[in-house]
Amino acid sequence: MSKFNHIFKIADQTDSCSVYSCNENTVQIDFVSSSCIRVAIYKNKNELLPTFSINPGNIFSENGRDRLSTDHFNLYTPDKKTNNNMQSFALDDGIKIKLYLDNFILKYYKNDSLLFADRAPLAYNFENEFGKETCHYITRMQGERIFGLGDKGGKLNKAGRAFRIETTDCMGYDARESDPLYKHIPFYICENSVGCYGIFYDTSDTSYMDLGKEINNYYPPYKYFKTQDNCLVYYVFFGTKLSILQQFAGLCGKQAFPPKWSFDYCASTMAYTDAPDSQQQMNSFLEKLEETDLSCRGFYLSSGYTSIGHQRYVFNWNYDKFPDPEQFTKQFSQQGIEIIPNIKPAFLDNHPMYKEIANKGWFVKNPDGTPFVTEFWDGLGSYIDFTNTEAFAFWKEKVTETLLNYGITATWNDNNEFDIKDCDAIAAGFLDKKVKAGRIRPILTYLMVAASYQAQIAKNPQLRPFLSTRSGNIAVRRYAQTWSGDNRTAFSDLRYCHYIGLTMSLSGLYFYGHDLGGFHGEMPSRELLLRWLQHGIFEPRLTIHSWNSDGSATMPWSYPNIIDSVHSLFAQRKKLLPYIYNCAYNATEYEIPINAPAFLYYDDEELYSYPDTMMLGRDILAAFIFDEKTEKVCAYLPKEDNWYLGNTLLDGGQTAELTIPSTAEMPYFVRSGCILPTNEAPYGFKSDETIIFTVYPLKNGSFESEFFSDDGISFAYQKNNCVHLSFKVHCNESTVSVEFENSGKTIFEPDIRLCSGDKRRLIIK
Repeated sequence: MSKFNHIFKIADQTDSCSVYSCNENTVQIDFVSSSCIRVAIYKNKNELLPTFSINPGNIFSENGRDRLSTDHFNLYTPDKKTNNNMQSFALDDGIKIKLYLDNFILKYYKNDSLLFADRAPLAYNFENEFGKETCHYITRMQGERIFGLGDKGGKLNKAGRAFRIETTDCMGYDARESDPLYKHIPFYICENSVGCYGIFYDTSDTSYMDLGKEINNYYPPYKYFKTQDNCLVYYVFFGTKLSILQQFAGLCGKQAFPPKWSFDYCASTMAYTDAPDSQQQMNSFLEKLEETDLSCRGFYLSSGYTSIGHQRYVFNWNYDKFPDPEQFTKQFSQQGIEIIPNIKPAFLDNHPMYKEIANKGWFVKNPDGTPFVTEFWDGLGSYIDFTNTEAFAFWKEKVTETLLNYGITATWNDNNEFDIKDCDAIAAGFLDKKVKAGRIRPILTYLMVAASYQAQIAKNPQLRPFLSTRSGNIAVRRYAQTWSGDNRTAFSDLRYCHYIGLTMSLSGLYFYGHDLGGFHGEMPSRELLLRWLQHGIFEPRLTIHSWNSDGSATMPWSYPNIIDSVHSLFAQRKKLLPYIYNCAYNATEYEIPINAPAFLYYDDEELYSYPDTMMLGRDILAAFIFDEKTEKVCAYLPKEDNWYLGNTLLDGGQTAELTIPSTAEMPYFVRSGCILPTNEAPYGFKSDETIIFTVYPLKNGSFESEFFSDDGISFAYQKNNCVHLSFKVHCNESTVSVEFENSGKTIFEPDIRLCSGDKRRLIIK
């Protein structure tokens, strides 16, 4: 058989699966659901690494899941037709797939129009026609938009760009240009003139994604994916942008539900723990909170607490800085503040425990069995091999012994990109089969996070664990939240981190945030710090974190003359917490992102011209200012709804100009046809919660709304020990009528009010 000429034959077929073969190449198509297929292409002689990304059953396994498993899929039987060298498959919603067996070319149609197709005459690298890597080439349409790929920088639309799919420690990165960053998520949503589709390439290997940067005279416009993996396994999703995202997220396992305290302000800085008098710095922090009357519920404890000299040693407490870790933790806990300690997966070669770990074989290794050594945090060190069952257990033991036993209930899993590119580095692997560590870097990250999670759940089984991870694949969503890493103190990074955050949301990482103010560089100006905070009150994670070049710490009180503005912004965040927490529940239960661009929900072309806005849940639309010495911004209101600005009702389909001084609270738009829960209790260092439900009615018509709340820390809600309100609202010219029912077991009587700009009579039934 000549190259560029591969004639496939049907080898096997079931209701939901078709298998094809051509010499040493096998292709398998599984109809995962009525709107999703999986395509697997591999050499018969090759073994496929397991997947840790796909996990619809939410079942943990140290060995992952067989990449071709169909467990927990809602398998679908399409309408099949065969005609000579072509097969067709009809799915729901007007989706038809045509398969041409010559060179195995798939074409996808929506309502008989071509949505996209494998690039003819050859889309796959069956016999090294395109080099040594595994490849997939598909068509590219003019004007298509592409969203996703994890934490990629630049604008939201990734079309026309190219990216490396791997993880790296990129401190001080440029949020507009730098690539790669911290996440390994080869998933994107493509929208063109025919419709939308999504693709997820299920691999942990280093890969490359070209979305239209490359042009070749011999082919019509195309985009492609290349990977160092020995096979190609990918999923294709059909539907709206939102349903594609929900399908992808659902296949990857449920997002962990963080405790409620984590949505309040959580502080951090490198400066406090790097200082020789760390304990005093932390004590002063508590005093300053009380003095400024600011609420705080968490503190990310940077790795300086583990230092010996200028280096950092995971699981080592520096007792000169923190003489009594247990008392230190208790002191903060008594003020309602959880300590979130930084832990790293590598041990420097002069770590007090290094030789013991090496002797037990728990590090990633060289071929001769010695520890693989690489650069790590001002020295040389070795990474724990989390595919080694004993090493996995060791990590859990140390998290428990050195942190959780001191009353700590959370972990900050950091510097976990596993920067291993040496082809000779070996991990224990899966089911007694060793594997090159460089092939499974994001899996090692995931297993580190899983080990931390298991330690936390074993120590406090009644508490929902809180974990934060900087790196990982999509699998980390099952245990941890994340953030955009070591950004810079610059207005440009404020704008482009806004896009990075939304890109993470469009990739299934709903619980995210940024180091507000910027992590690396000079102390942010007053204006820049306030602009970051104005954005931060609408993010899932509200954290100021810094490593300023002059050794200073960016704190809410860094500039005394803006502390009143900071106080107002933090109070605004606290007011929104019942709504944000309800959004968090919807994210975990229904895969509705906490933040998203409005175009995820609305089919309104005008929205793409206003990228500096974002939705908070489904009911709030906020616009931000990202340029220095600017106070005005225009927001476009989606035309399918009307919107309240304060008490003024505005028609959708128009722009509204906002004037937002950096020192002001944030204005925002509320969707007509919702009930917004807010905390109306007085704000302060010690404050309670008083929830008021404000009805933002329609001009005429009916709508429904739901509200969730619980104790905020436990799993009791899974047994319905919670508040779960369902509202039905009927609006006419003279009255707004509200019916409600609480299906949860927790007794709760809602205090319902009508927005003050509406003069109709409120009737509560």
